[in-house]
Amino acid sequence: MATSQAFRITMIWQGIATAAVGGLAGFFSGSAGLVSALLGGGIGLMGVWVFSWMAQRPIVGSGSVVRVALRAEAAKVIAIVVMLWLVFAIYRDVVVLAFFGAFMVSVLLSGIAFAVTGD
Repeated sequence: MATSQAFRITMIWQGIATAAVGGLAGFFSGSAGLVSALLGGGIGLMGVWVFSWMAQRPIVGSGSVVRVALRAEAAKVIAIVVMLWLVFAIYRDVVVLAFFGAFMVSVLLSGIAFAVTGD
């Protein structure tokens, strides 16, 4: 399944930012900080992938555009909530600042990339 250029650029930016935050978290908090940041940034990245995947639906009219966008956004939010719950339920060594820092940077970049690419 093809992913549009805007989604690819968004995911690249999110990956770079996640790696940077992970490096800082690893330096200050050790391996638990690194893993926490990678998990947080990864959740934001997966949210964009879910949206991209759901947005691949065929569009036949203007009403269809809105339905596809709303379904894709709902799927993204559900996926993010489930992944957040899984991390806190399974990974006991979460460094909360690193986790939410990387998550927030990743989520903020998802909106910025679309503005820059013009899609």
